[in-house]
Amino acid sequence: MELVYLPDQRQVTVHLAQTMRLLEMSNADLAVEVAQELDANPALQLVKERLCPHCGRRVRALPCPACLAKHSGDGPIVFLSPRLSGSGFTRGSDEESDFSEDRIPQTESLAEHLLRQVACIVGEAEQRIAANILARLDERGLLTDRPADIAVTLRVPVEAVICVLGVIQRADPSGVATCDLRESLLIQLEVLAEVGAVHPLIRRVLLEEWEPLVKRNYAAIARRLGVALDDVEEVVRFIRCNLTPYPARAWQDTGRVVSYLGRSVYYQPDIAISLNPCPGGPLIVEVFTGLAGVLRVDPVIKSGLAEMAEVDKVEWAEYIERAGLLAKCVQQRGNTMRRIAEIIVVEQVAFVLGGDVDLKPLTRSVLAGRLCLHESTVSRAVANKTAALPNGRIVPLSIFFDRSLAVRDAVQSIIRKEPRAAPFSDTQIVELLKPQGYNVARRTVAKYRQMLGILPANLRGREVPA
Repeated sequence: MELVYLPDQRQVTVHLAQTMRLLEMSNADLAVEVAQELDANPALQLVKERLCPHCGRRVRALPCPACLAKHSGDGPIVFLSPRLSGSGFTRGSDEESDFSEDRIPQTESLAEHLLRQVACIVGEAEQRIAANILARLDERGLLTDRPADIAVTLRVPVEAVICVLGVIQRADPSGVATCDLRESLLIQLEVLAEVGAVHPLIRRVLLEEWEPLVKRNYAAIARRLGVALDDVEEVVRFIRCNLTPYPARAWQDTGRVVSYLGRSVYYQPDIAISLNPCPGGPLIVEVFTGLAGVLRVDPVIKSGLAEMAEVDKVEWAEYIERAGLLAKCVQQRGNTMRRIAEIIVVEQVAFVLGGDVDLKPLTRSVLAGRLCLHESTVSRAVANKTAALPNGRIVPLSIFFDRSLAVRDAVQSIIRKEPRAAPFSDTQIVELLKPQGYNVARRTVAKYRQMLGILPANLRGREVPA
């Protein structure tokens, strides 16, 4: 039997799909999408009058006084702003924003991160060799070229290349620029042994029993080495907790940047949270729509449709339908972002006004339940979006759901107070975190340290004080 869809059902389905697609876009992508549709659809119009996106009234400034008068309680004042990014209540004019590019850190590549460490140890000639080696790494961080080939290319002694290669391999993250996974793990093991105890059997397993280890044939390893199966399983647990396969990929997954504690930041925020100019007043939350006005169907074209010739009506009716659908979906996107921003600020007001340690546990599913939305809708809305905090910091919206942030703050606090002559190893940091209620693995501490842009203990001890 053929399935028949009624026109209103089809419209609802198209509307929902379009809204979900737009919700996932950043403001910049949305602006491009709308600009293309404005060029292609003569029935779509962008009204650049200052209109309140919520009630449609003409206003001199946002937020809308009429909507503001309806605000009650201690919750934040949340409003839509028809701009790509802006200055909010206390940040300046519509045309100028004080989120200047020189305040936003630039992304640091893995090669730059490693070269910065190498430069603290070797001279200029060796730095040139290091730069050449780092340029040859593949996406896994492995070096497929032989040291002899690099030496011939650079016209330097092969011993010099091997020496620099050893420095790179033991930098942070350790195990980069090796020829394969096993060598990477062995290098990581050597670095780990310099700052703490390692399992006495692990090196033999990596060197002599690599194939059965990869195949997880632990019984064969125990039999061939003449040890108990429990000892082999303990070695495997040690590897999983303390060593990292392909550390270059793990480092790249952290999304590191040079400063601002390694968090991703962006020049144009999607949301701006400001302090109220009236002392003790509620926070001001400006949600940018990504457009320099309000979308609508051109009223002249819409009213003239009835007078058109029949041959033209179909085409122009399609233009009008497309324009109306896009305008409604953009409006729905803005309203959803406004509701999400309001709940986030209410739940995380301590973090907004304080620091990382004040972040409360909050999940996307809980937020979806509060808003009567599907969790996937919240995930789409949060992805690739950012918020500007009152202190000028710009953070991804996903940070409000990051349970690890408080732990990372604790790690940074411990390292900041460590003795300069004897920096804490990752294993020692694990023990220092336990009294604070954080039970994490050594590898987790190493990951957080990398996200914070902090060198390992053996390299922190070599840094020259600024």
